[in-house]
Amino acid sequence: MSMAPDIFGGVLDGLSPGFLLILAGLLATLLPRAARPFVSVAAPLLGLVHLLALPAGPGGMVEMLGISIATFDITQPGFAIAVSFLAAATIAGIFNWHERAGLPVAAGLIYTGCATGAVLAGDLPSFFIFFEISSIAAAFLIWSGGTSRSLGAGMRFAVANILAGVLLLEAFLLTYKVTGSISFFVGDLSTTAGIYLILALGIRSAFPVLHAWLTDAYPESTPGGTVLLSVFAVTTSVYALMRFLPGEQLLTYIGPVMIAFPVFLALLSNDLRRALCYGLISQVGLAVTAVGIGTPEALAAATTLAVANIFGFLLMFMAIGAVLFRTGTASAASLGGLAAQMPWTAGFAVIGGLSVAGLPILAGGTAMPALLTSIWTSSGPYVAALTLFGVAGVWAHAGLRVPAAAFFGERQETHTVSEAPLHMRLAMLIGVLGCLGIGSMPYWDNVAFDAAGLVLHMQGLAFSLLVFAAARAWGLLPRDEASALIDVDWLYRRLGPAIVATVMSVTSAAYAAWQNFISARLVGTFQAMFTAAGPQTNVAATWGTGLSVLWVAILLVVMLLVSYV
Repeated sequence: MSMAPDIFGGVLDGLSPGFLLILAGLLATLLPRAARPFVSVAAPLLGLVHLLALPAGPGGMVEMLGISIATFDITQPGFAIAVSFLAAATIAGIFNWHERAGLPVAAGLIYTGCATGAVLAGDLPSFFIFFEISSIAAAFLIWSGGTSRSLGAGMRFAVANILAGVLLLEAFLLTYKVTGSISFFVGDLSTTAGIYLILALGIRSAFPVLHAWLTDAYPESTPGGTVLLSVFAVTTSVYALMRFLPGEQLLTYIGPVMIAFPVFLALLSNDLRRALCYGLISQVGLAVTAVGIGTPEALAAATTLAVANIFGFLLMFMAIGAVLFRTGTASAASLGGLAAQMPWTAGFAVIGGLSVAGLPILAGGTAMPALLTSIWTSSGPYVAALTLFGVAGVWAHAGLRVPAAAFFGERQETHTVSEAPLHMRLAMLIGVLGCLGIGSMPYWDNVAFDAAGLVLHMQGLAFSLLVFAAARAWGLLPRDEASALIDVDWLYRRLGPAIVATVMSVTSAAYAAWQNFISARLVGTFQAMFTAAGPQTNVAATWGTGLSVLWVAILLVVMLLVSYV
């Protein structure tokens, strides 16, 4: 949209900004270790400058299999989300300045580049290619955690996203077969392609029951890896829902459930990064509900909320990542009382929680009032009630419980903890400025100030604060204990293997019994045959040659008699 001068002199006008980061990621594996932090910051920053200098409209045309593909198209809302992606990736690069290993740096840059390319894609092939490569890069980012848990979580993440990719490709191919066009389309759930489409995007957006891959995998990456993972995947999926399923009524039923159900799991989660993942799902549910409503105001609010969540959750994940970096744990049972030793990080975490909750002048406050008003006026009481409950719940666990568990309350361990490194504090400070910058804008896209929505939202936050404070004072909140949290993944991580093990055990026992039965029958049969025709019987006895000749002669005589009679 040509919002900045082109420092590249027009040389890169035909190149999607995402390609710059992908190339930087490939290059990072060849660079000396000391140079990798510079690349992780410079690449997204240059990509952002390049994006701001590009003119509106399609570009980056490529011929593939006789089809002309537009690798990018500078339009709203993809432009706003792409700008936020690249800005967030720059901040994450500063936060992750200490990282020298090639895998997390390369995977992070490729992941960022593909996510940016996906929201800027000009048609279906370019969107699909960027979208799928981003999930592959994300799997490597999870594996960079370097533990057995991260290996298993990365494999489960890969399986879920490969399944989503296959369904998405099938939806695109079926649509192309009917329309002959590779342009973006609005899905129809009465068709097979539409069903495949919502299933694919449902997995990627972490719909209820389909969400476990996110809460399972994200907390197993490195501190910096989880920061990046929190930004791109579900936001890209929300963008895809806006492009393919705007106004789809089914989303207005899925979204509220998506908002509400993670609240309980987040309050029970001992891993604070996992608790934030549940909060992320709740916020995505708000955007999903707005997409289902489908009015221009609701879609604009969904875009703004997606951008606001990028910076709010970026700040929260950086704060907990800094705690993990300094203490070696993100377990609520092992933390508490860190505000005295990590005051800057504690302050940043509180601001991040306020932004996620939608406090005015912060990023979330830009979209939340208009979003709540759209949901309240365009849906029934069931949807509105669940939405308000979910918003209050996100404030309770992301804005209150997570900072309280990490930084306030009783100190669980007595050893000294240093404040976050300077580069992490700088990254969090820039994140705060981003939250303030978005929240202070007089308008954001087509989102107008909504006084009624603001009052409604503030009432919900105040009520949630009172309930949380009372429950904490009276000891009604779940205790922070090191325990396993049962979620949908229990079905395939615990119940499924247990069923398989039981079936295998029963099958093995049945096979052994069958073998014993057959063996006993065969032994009895062979014993009877041995008794009847063994070497001790006349059947197997040895006869002399003369006697044998005599019997042959007798047989010949009998044959002659028979022949002449």
